[in-house]
Formats: sequence, structure tokens, C-alpha cells
Amino acid sequence: MKTKIFIILISIFLATGLSVLAKSTLAQESDKLENIKYPIGELDNCTNKTDCRIYCDEPKNAETCFVFAEKNDLMSEKEIAVAKKFLAGEIKGPGGCNNKDTCEEYCNDINHINECISFAEKNDLIPPEELNEAKKVQAAIARGVKPPACGNKKSCDVYCDEPEHMEECITFGIEAGFIQGQEKEDAQKMLQAIKRGVKPPPCRGKKACDEYCNSPDNMETCMTFAMEAGFMSEQEQADAQKMLQAIKKGVKPPACKGREACDVYCGQEEHFEECTNFAEAAGFITAEEAAMTRKTGGKGPGGCKGKEECENFCNNPDNQETCFLFGKENGMIPEEDLQKMEEGKQQLQQALEQAPQEVIGCLQEKFGPDLLEKVKNSVMPSKEIGDQLGNCFQNMNPPPGQAPMQEGQERMQSGQLGPGGCQSPEECNNYCQNNPEECNSVQQGPPPQIGENPTPGPAMFPEERAERMPPLPEENIAPPNINPPDINPPPPSTGPEGGEYIPPAGEQIPQAPPAEQMPPASFDQN
Repeated sequence: MKTKIFIILISIFLATGLSVLAKSTLAQESDKLENIKYPIGELDNCTNKTDCRIYCDEPKNAETCFVFAEKNDLMSEKEIAVAKKFLAGEIKGPGGCNNKDTCEEYCNDINHINECISFAEKNDLIPPEELNEAKKVQAAIARGVKPPACGNKKSCDVYCDEPEHMEECITFGIEAGFIQGQEKEDAQKMLQAIKRGVKPPPCRGKKACDEYCNSPDNMETCMTFAMEAGFMSEQEQADAQKMLQAIKKGVKPPACKGREACDVYCGQEEHFEECTNFAEAAGFITAEEAAMTRKTGGKGPGGCKGKEECENFCNNPDNQETCFLFGKENGMIPEEDLQKMEEGKQQLQQALEQAPQEVIGCLQEKFGPDLLEKVKNSVMPSKEIGDQLGNCFQNMNPPPGQAPMQEGQERMQSGQLGPGGCQSPEECNNYCQNNPEECNSVQQGPPPQIGENPTPGPAMFPEERAERMPPLPEENIAPPNINPPDINPPPPSTGPEGGEYIPPAGEQIPQAPPAEQMPPASFDQN
């Protein structure tokens, strides 16, 4: 609740008489007030807002303060007029109160709410928003909604801070219209958890609970309540459980809160080991991943950090070899795959050396005149070269003088044999690999494959040639995920909107009983 019942009542008398000047002139944050230069000579050289407020609380100094407020446009004419009348005794406050103390005592009693609100509204002593909130309380009481069994702010601070009274206080807040929508749903979740005997963290308000729940000693209490109250999703609960286990092992979580903050914090070298240790202890990364992370210093090829950044880097064809070398040097590519890649590279080189000039020309148009040298010197030829090689073979026209495919089929069907007596594409291909000179001298070559244009010798079967392209990896080589979520612990959940439940974790772990749902602050403004 943005404005709680008793703060509203207190605001009424604080806005009257001398306290109008103290509150409106010297306590409210405004651009005009911020422009005031201290010390203020007209106000006995007070050096700050607190000292000036004390000075203006003295009745004997009231006129001087009114003059200063009017001169510096710190109060409206109406506010000054009402304050002067109040000071002169021309008007009386609610219940006949005539100063700050007596008005505070009178209006701090909820039984006087009607009279105090009426006086404040009549004399325009309360901002519209606060007046609206006060009227909500007034209307709820008029409907028969029972307010908490406490009579003033001080006693309600104590009363509503007790778990057994929380339902009573929150129910009144809902009925009065202070808690609505998601806040209402979260408040009801919290109440159900308390009814089941789950003890909420002993803190009140966002700031206090942020501090309380950020302490490793208190995280278990805060996380447990957040989980029991249903403030976290299943994944967030699983992450929270992992974090709790790490904390119980004595591993201190990183000193950051929230996904973005932890990304920055754990991205700094001085925090690298701290974040890695906690991520490993909590089970966010395996021991092998932690070892790899330490080995690489938390950075991938080209110095990339994090899964997304490294994927973007390695998806760029210009960086493919850099990523391959990084994976090879850091043991991220199995030996079996490395062997296949080397065999594929050799096969690609052989295919290029034996390819017809028309195919070589096709490839050079795509990759440049020094293609063969590039493939020879490359650690891992681009998969794009292998794909394009197959395309160039398929687009190649049959050499002059060669019979069409149907003629080749007819020759095979009539019993004619290919080089060395081969009778099938497979046999002819195997024979020509071992006897390239003989095959190249045969104009009509071995029988062609169905659906392919024949070419002399080993280059006759482009589809088979394409199939023998290097077994290049289907995906780019990239380092393991070394940042989110690997190193960074899940960020603390802000729990229900408004007041929070902290402990660490995203974007999570609550932060403190929602201030808006906790009359522990006895409807106090946080």
C-alpha cells in the first residue's frame, strides 16, 4: 500500500498549523527547496533541512518562517493563510487541537478518522492522492470492515508485525482497496504460507529485507519462505535449492544481485574464480566445465564471453578456423572427430586435384583463384567449399564427344564393360581410384550413374564425389557456455511486485515480504 492508514491520519495533523510550514516548507523534496542555499540567514543561519525544521517548529519563529516561505515560493498563498489562522487561534483543529502534539494525539486515533479527514479536506491540507487513500479507509470502516485491533500507528507497528495478526491487517488492506491485482494474489499466497507454519523473514520493507536476505546467513530463511509462498517458478525453485546446497557447504555466493548485475560482476577478472567456484558448488556447471572454464580463463575463441557472444563469433565463416583451433587446443573436439576431419580434408584436396578444369573454374569464381592453396594450407577447410564442389559437378556440362546418360546405360545393359572390366559405378569408381591414368585415357569411361552426367575417369560420378567431401562438422566449434548461466548464479527474485524477497536468483529468489502486503509496517509508507 502506497499510503497506509495511520500515516494518512498523521499527515492530516502534520499538515496543519506550524507543522504545515515544517512539513511543506522544509521537509518536502522539491526543485525549489533543493535550490535553497544553506546556511539560511533569515532562519537563524540553520545549516540543513532538519535544523531549519526545528527552528520553524518554535511558535515564536513562525512569522519569520512564513515570510521566508512566501518569499521563496515554498508554500501556496492558501497554505500560508490557513497556517497563519491556525497559529492565531482563528481556527481550531480536529477535536479542538491547536498545535502539533495535540493534533497528532487526536488524529492518531482511528476513531477520529471522519473528523480529521473532513478538516483536512475542508482546509486543503492533504494532497489529493493521500486524501483519496484516506477516504478508502474511511469507506471500508463505514462498510463494517473491521480495522486491525490497534488504535494508533505505534501500536499497529507492533501489532501487525506479528505473524498471527498479519492476516487481519492484510485483509483490511484488501478490503480498503490498498491491495489489488497481483499484489492481492501475492499477499494471499504469503498468508497461506504463514498459515502452514512457514515463518517469514524478520524484516519489514524492501530496504531492510534487501539487506537481511542478501546475507548468506539469512538466505535459506528467505528462499524457503519464497518457495513455500509460491513466489518462484519450478525452475527458480530448482536453482534456489542448488544455491542453498552450495551455501550449506560454506561456499559464499557472488556479491551481486540480479542477472544483469551478476553478468557484469562475474565478467570481471577479479571475480572470475569466485563466480566459478560457486557455480560449480551449486551444480550450475559440472566439474569438467569448471576445469575448462579455468583453463580458458572464462573466455572463448577471439576472447568472446558467454554462449550468445561465442555463437555469434563462431557462426561467422571468417572465424571458423579460429574456433576450430580453439576447440582443438582445449580438448573440446573428440580425437575421433579430429581424425575424420583430417581424412575429409585430404579427400577434398584429392577431389580438387582430380576435378575437371570446368569444376575448378566454377569454384574459383566463388572462392578466388588461390583456392587450391587455401585448401592445402587450411587447418579445417570450409564446409561451404565442399557444398559448392558438389554444385559445380552437378552444373558441369558433359565433355564433347561423350554419349548421353541413356547411351551409357544401354552399353552397360548390352554387356559392355568399363575400364578394367568394371560392371557397376561402384566397381568402376574403385578401379579408377587405383588406376587414374587408364581411366583418364578412356573417352567413354565407366558406366555413368543414373541421373548424373558422365565425366571421364574418377570425376565421372559427381554425386559419389560429393559424398566423399570432408566430414566437416555440421555445427561450428564454440567453447562451452562460460558465462550465463554457467558461472553467474541465478539472480535474486524480486518476488511480488513492490516489496521484495531477496536472496540470490534473474531475473528467483524473493526479497522480503512484500512491503505492500505487510502491515508489519503497520500500513507505513516504505
